[in-house]
Order: sequence, then C-alpha cells, then structure tokens
Amino acid sequence: MFPSASTISIERSELIVPGQRVEVEMIFRNLFDNAVKYAAGTPKVEVQATAARGERVVVQVADNGPGIPAKLRRKIFGRFVRLGNELERSRQGTGLGLYIVRSLVKRMLGTVTVRDRGDAPGTVFVVELPGWPTRSPRSESLPASPVARPVA
Repeated sequence: MFPSASTISIERSELIVPGQRVEVEMIFRNLFDNAVKYAAGTPKVEVQATAARGERVVVQVADNGPGIPAKLRRKIFGRFVRLGNELERSRQGTGLGLYIVRSLVKRMLGTVTVRDRGDAPGTVFVVELPGWPTRSPRSESLPASPVARPVA
C-alpha cells in the first residue's frame, strides 16, 4: 500500500548530493517507509531538505509516531534491531532498514541522528550529507559524472 500524497509533505530546495543514486534512494526510502509504518493513527510525515554551510545538505524526516526513547536511539541503527515485544508486533520488518541507512550515510561521509519532535509526538531523523544547491557556483562547474545527482 502506498501512502497518499497528503501523508508525506516535502519542503525542499534543488540540491545536489554526490553519490550513487540507488544509495540515496535507499536511505530515504527506508526513512520514509519507517515514518509511515510506525506513525500513530493517520500517518503524517514532514520532510525538509536544505543546503547547510560548508557544502552540506541536511534532510529532516519527521513523523507523528510514538517516538523513540532517548536511551534506545543509538541501538536502533544496529543490525536486526526492532523495538518492542516480538510477540506483540503488528508490523513486519527485518530490523535492517536503519542499519542500511546508517551504513550508506557513513559511506557517503555523512551523519544520521535521531531526536524527538519537542512539543509534538514523533521522531525526527536528521541526515547530513556532502552537497550543495543546484544554483551555487560549485554546481555550474560539476564534472560530467554519473555520481552527482539532484536530490529531492
């Protein structure tokens, strides 16, 4: 089942992230799938992609789920890790999605962190990767390479 257009809202700039397109897609597909899968009631996912200082791109994926306890936030990036009681689980999964996200982000010289939404219920995943806006002077002089692709 695919989420409706109103499930995921995206606020973005045109950005370039050097890397393999399939890896970038895997990172964000896993984050979007988890955000929808673990939402409370009607899923509402907010995505914000912006350029940051120092030729970096920051993408935040916020959901309206129950959140992740602070003491478990580092653990969720491990292989085969799933939170909750296995016998009471209502959602399928292997526990590999966030491990894949962390591995690919690290390989692309980026970082991924998780935090709560403050006043609202849910979780925010923050991915920072090398990159820049498409209209920057740097993007005009990009080499003809299949690894530099626009994101979002």
